[in-house]
Amino acid sequence: MKTTNKKPLTEKDVRNKFIKVLTEKLVMIKLLFKLHKNISKQVSISNGNMKMGAVASVSLLPLVTCPAACRETCGKFHNNKTCECYAVKLANLRPTVLDAWARNTAIALNNPDAYFKRINETCKTVRFFRFHVSGDIPNKDYFRRMIKTARDNPNCEILAFTKNYKVVNDWIDKNGKLPENLHILFSGWENYPIDNPHNLPTTNIYRKEQDIKDDWKLCGGNCLNCACRGVGCWQAQNGDTIAFKKH
Repeated sequence: MKTTNKKPLTEKDVRNKFIKVLTEKLVMIKLLFKLHKNISKQVSISNGNMKMGAVASVSLLPLVTCPAACRETCGKFHNNKTCECYAVKLANLRPTVLDAWARNTAIALNNPDAYFKRINETCKTVRFFRFHVSGDIPNKDYFRRMIKTARDNPNCEILAFTKNYKVVNDWIDKNGKLPENLHILFSGWENYPIDNPHNLPTTNIYRKEQDIKDDWKLCGGNCLNCACRGVGCWQAQNGDTIAFKKH
C-alpha cells in the first residue's frame, strides 16, 4: 500500500490558494458581465449594515485590489486557515457577497465609466457614501474618478480608507488639496509603515485597551452616527489617528 507524505500547507500556500480562488471568480464574472447591456445597473451598492448604519457603500475584492504588502500584515493567514482581514472572513462566509464584490471589481477594472456612473447616480441621492468596506483603490485612474465623483457631488460626504498611499500622495503632489467632501484616511495596521508626507489623517487597530495610545481617537462604532454628528473619520483632521478595535 502506497503512502504519500504530503507537505503541510504554509500560511503563504493558504493565502495564495485563496487569492487564486478570488482571481478565478473575477475572471468568471468578467465573462458574465459582458452579456449585460446595462452594465452600470450590475454594480452592487450596499445601503448599509449594522456597524455602518444607513451609509451607502461600494466594495471590491479583498487582497486582489489591495497593495501586495497587505498580504503580510492585515491580509495574513494564521494557522493555515484564519485571516486577519475581516473582508476575507466575510467573503468566505457569504458567497453572495463575494459574487457582488467580484462583479464590482470586474466592472471597475474593465468598464470604469459604467462603474462610476452607478456610483455618481447614488451620490446624487445620499448624504454619505463610503468607498471600499472591502478592497482598496486599485490604480491611479480609479482614484482620479473618485476625485471627480466628489467634485460632481459637493452635497455628498465621501469617505475612503486606503493603504494605497502612493496613488493618493502622487495626486496631491501634482494637484494640491483633495475636495473638501472627500475624506481620505491612510489605514495603518499596528507597525505597518505609513508613507504620509502630507500628514493626512490615519487609522490603526488595537487588540487590547492597553494598546491604545494617548493621542488616538476611538471609533464611535457607527458610521452614520459619526457622520451626522460631524465627528470621527468624517471630520478627521491632518495628524489625527482614529483607532478601531480589531474584529
